[in-house]
Amino acid sequence: MFIHLDTVAAIRSRVESGASPWAEAYEAFTADVQNAMAAAPESVTDNGDGHEFKTKGPEDPEARKDYVKAIRTGDRIRDLGLAYQYTGSDQYAEKAIELLNHWFLDSETRMAPVKTNSIELFITLPKMWWGAELVRGHERWNDDSVGSEADLQEWIQTFLDDVGHDIPTSFGQQNIFNWQEMSHAAGAVYLRDWDRFRDAMQRNREDGFNQLREDGLLENEIVRASSLAYSLYAAKALVTAAELSRIYADKLDGPTLYEHEKFGGDKGAIERILDAHAPYVGDPEAWEALGEGDPERFENEHGFPARKQEAASSLYEVAYSYYEKDTYLEALKQSGRPVKNVPTYVSAQQAAINDPDRPHRDERILGWTTFSHGERFRLDL
Repeated sequence: MFIHLDTVAAIRSRVESGASPWAEAYEAFTADVQNAMAAAPESVTDNGDGHEFKTKGPEDPEARKDYVKAIRTGDRIRDLGLAYQYTGSDQYAEKAIELLNHWFLDSETRMAPVKTNSIELFITLPKMWWGAELVRGHERWNDDSVGSEADLQEWIQTFLDDVGHDIPTSFGQQNIFNWQEMSHAAGAVYLRDWDRFRDAMQRNREDGFNQLREDGLLENEIVRASSLAYSLYAAKALVTAAELSRIYADKLDGPTLYEHEKFGGDKGAIERILDAHAPYVGDPEAWEALGEGDPERFENEHGFPARKQEAASSLYEVAYSYYEKDTYLEALKQSGRPVKNVPTYVSAQQAAINDPDRPHRDERILGWTTFSHGERFRLDL
């Protein structure tokens, strides 16, 4: 879904030869895989309050239990699926299917396929579907103790129908719309519903760049506190969806999101965003200086902590792999100057934050991006 299988084979060759940056990233990845193998299944029913996904905002950490479980479960399913494709070992596929069954299909523990929250679902469920794609057709699905892949497809279709396609904020188009349409695209890939996939990409082309200015800044993100982080969050949603469009370009009826232009010229819309924000990943104080005369407009509330710098570095890891631009390489190496640390929800992400150099890890969908998406142009493909 988010990686060609021939890319996995090329990465394996590089790891076996000890080549950087893949070999070091593989060590981090395999540590997560072993933790996933030992993990007990989790679901939204663990709290004893029903089958619907329930969470509140970050100001109430104790009420975010379903969200945290979705982060952990998605990480495990994705990593197990990748491990299965990397090694061919059935144990990883079997464990991934066990976790998928527990979250989506088992009548006692399944999550109801309805949108109760939005952004928290859009940045967690697609990585579970990616893991399901990586174990598609495995014989474990034929076991009577788990549901079927057809059942999972029905779940995803029901959920996406419930999500809909509205622009979900009163401010107009913001990053949440981009994450929503990325979720539609990822789910469509698993469903093999290419009309739905094309529609999601077209909505991102038509409405997903509404807030983009010609200078590359995002009008509806810079009015928010922590505006640099939110702007990069939007860029991450777009780049994640762009990876889907790159891999399934033959299913599109238009350009990939990487190639989509808004203002013409020789630069696509996503590249325009990435160029505009790259200088500020290592120098967030300069971002605040942009708001001279209107300082709140470019405020970095609570500074620009290590967690947000790691999110930015993992974004530019993927961007560098596609565009091969030195400025993006500089950005992904600029994560060593946090204003302060902010603990995250899972220990794997905290490990990446505590050691700000490569390998980088995306907390949202892609995981250890240096392993799976690093410097694709150097692979023998």
